Amino acid sequence: MRKTVSALFACQCLAGIVSQPGNAADTQQQMDLFALSLDELLDIKVEARKVEEDLQQTPLAVTALSAGQLLQAGHESLLEASYFLPNMDVTTVGENSGCTHCANITLRGVGQVDPIPTIDPSVGLYIDGVYHARSPGGIFRFLDLERLEVLRGPQGTLFGKNTIGGAIQIFTNKVSEQQSFRLQADIGEFQRRDLALVWNQPIGPDQGLRLAMSKNDRDGFVIRENGDREGGEDDFNLLAKYQFVLGEGLDLTLSYTGQWQKNGSTPSVLPVKNDNASLIELYNWVAQSSMQFEPLPPLTISQNQHDSAATEANSNSLSQYGLSATINWQLTPEIRLKSITAYNSLNATYSRDFDNNPVNIGVTHDLQAQNQRSQEFNLMGSSAQADWLLGLFAFDEDTYYQADFIFFENLYAALEALPGPLDGSSLANPTDIGGPGNPLNIGLDLDNRYQNWLDNQSYAMFAQGNWHLDNHWTLTMGGRLTYERKSQQVVGYANVAEVELFRRTDGDAQGAIRKSWRVFSPLLAVQYQYNPSLMLYSSVSRGFKSGGFNGLPNSAVTAQPFDPEYLTSYELGIRSQWLDNRLRFNLTGFYIDHKDMQLRGGQSSEESGLEILIDNVGKARSKGIEMEWEARLSARLGVSGSLSYIDARFVDVGSATQVSLDSRLIRTPPWTSSAALWYRLPLSGDGSLTARLDWAFRSKTYNDVFNSSLAVQKAFSLVNARLSWEVNKQLEVAAYVTNLTDTYHVIGANDFTQAFGVAEFYLAPPRQWGLSLGYRF
Repeated sequence: MRKTVSALFACQCLAGIVSQPGNAADTQQQMDLFALSLDELLDIKVEARKVEEDLQQTPLAVTALSAGQLLQAGHESLLEASYFLPNMDVTTVGENSGCTHCANITLRGVGQVDPIPTIDPSVGLYIDGVYHARSPGGIFRFLDLERLEVLRGPQGTLFGKNTIGGAIQIFTNKVSEQQSFRLQADIGEFQRRDLALVWNQPIGPDQGLRLAMSKNDRDGFVIRENGDREGGEDDFNLLAKYQFVLGEGLDLTLSYTGQWQKNGSTPSVLPVKNDNASLIELYNWVAQSSMQFEPLPPLTISQNQHDSAATEANSNSLSQYGLSATINWQLTPEIRLKSITAYNSLNATYSRDFDNNPVNIGVTHDLQAQNQRSQEFNLMGSSAQADWLLGLFAFDEDTYYQADFIFFENLYAALEALPGPLDGSSLANPTDIGGPGNPLNIGLDLDNRYQNWLDNQSYAMFAQGNWHLDNHWTLTMGGRLTYERKSQQVVGYANVAEVELFRRTDGDAQGAIRKSWRVFSPLLAVQYQYNPSLMLYSSVSRGFKSGGFNGLPNSAVTAQPFDPEYLTSYELGIRSQWLDNRLRFNLTGFYIDHKDMQLRGGQSSEESGLEILIDNVGKARSKGIEMEWEARLSARLGVSGSLSYIDARFVDVGSATQVSLDSRLIRTPPWTSSAALWYRLPLSGDGSLTARLDWAFRSKTYNDVFNSSLAVQKAFSLVNARLSWEVNKQLEVAAYVTNLTDTYHVIGANDFTQAFGVAEFYLAPPRQWGLSLGYRF
């Protein structure tokens, strides 16, 4: 921590000695959305097809937000912005994690349930073109952002595996030719203290440096009985770019990104209890019978909905950095080559007090250490008749994953302290649990550790072309051929019994678990440009989510691989601008066929009876619409909004044990909507006063695969408000409130009341106020 604070102070001093007032054009757009003309506001460029093009002429379902739009709305990360984006859900906690920095993203009902690395995500995350393979560290703070692009899936042709739900692209600002400096400081509720700076410095005619960093501190809003807090922030973020112009049409950009976090656990509370749950009753009976352990006292539910009685597992940490080298080479006026070489490394931990009580019904600890290397080449060309792109991609990853689950830690010892089996059978041939040395007791040693060593390689070649049939019609065809191979080594331990439950590693008789796939992902689209302001398109595309492994097997039987998921999407879309380009209105309809879904199912064996494992046993179909609009009603007044609907249903669940044909897809509210209203009042000189109000709505959402009533989030709305005073072109002051109506809602929930006697609510922040001061030159 001292090092990060010292680095921040040193960079402030360095920026402070810059004496020449520079042109801040590269930051002005970020700071003042209202300085843009109508054409500039509605003319958004995207790279949804890996080349820069107009959003309104891109035949894909894309939501694009500039840095200015995100700043005016007060969104600091993808987690906050997701409430206002159609058919999208983002949470950090996954199914059972307590993580604060993990990105579990769902688009159109397709997403990742848990951040465990043996199961790949369904939505790809890209930072300046570099694929971020794992969920931990995926909640990137919007630091020196240029724009955010949300591409709905599948994006299998150009972006490859694990984009069946879509792809999220975060672009940071490029090195500018103009000298500039920006500083922003925020204070607010829960002792919020944030400081960020961005510095751009040309170095001669052919080189330039851009540096951005932020330090963010905030106390948690869930208070434990011992005074500790959950939900706080303590992070440092760094982004550095160095650009070289190597020759005419040739440049190289070296980038470094880093995140360091040390936070408490995700804020959680116990909303409901069941002191007569099956495992609690078993534990209490065995504890009393052994006469060596005390039965569990009744569980405590705090009267305050933001208080917790938890006493253990209150830590999250993240250390992540990435290096990349991007080359852009204009070979000829019509042909360009782009190369992205990247390395990323992360070490992440996250934990939770499962029961939110002083008793030890359950505590979990997860650790992930991952390294990835990637190389991508794009060769792009254009002519009057066609535009085309050829690409190669290579990816290599190694990951270590360790999970510790400590449930009813004295249960095994209490069973061992009993004189014999509960049914009176002989210890020499027991038919029930109980008694010293009884091998059946090991099944109730619920203090377990799972260790995974994962090695993944992926290689792909892809091509896509746009043929301009005439002045109105364009035909797009593309395809990607991907080859993947993966391996898993896994060991499971019963810690109290000191027994190795199973082992699948190199050198053992069974060896590591290995699997490989070869998949072709095609795309076909037809685009009709009726006039410059109206475009219609139709497309069909296919993608896949990589296969994987059971990272938490309970025996050698369940230590098995599973195959990829496949998704085919059919889209119809309208992209339009009206009223002399003062109104943008986009409409998309879609139909999705999702098969070979990776669900938990059952398998019987003579040795161990029924075993639960992950298998490709599900199929779902979805259909829906998405509408987005933005308008400038006058030079001072603007509005924007969205409305989406999805009907997502299982049509086959095979041998799955946790879902049925009546189950609704997790984290997929049928209706989402948003609206924003802003007004700018010019003041004397260069000043202005801007007021903005943002509203978001989500209908009923199921937060667990069981569709438990305790894990349901009822329909709710969020309101944010912001008032900004631009004193002049250099200074801006803002006051804001998030969750203005103080709506109590969750970002995740679990119901384990039948077996463990507890449920969990992972809470979103309550109402919070803040003040911001921004200075630039």
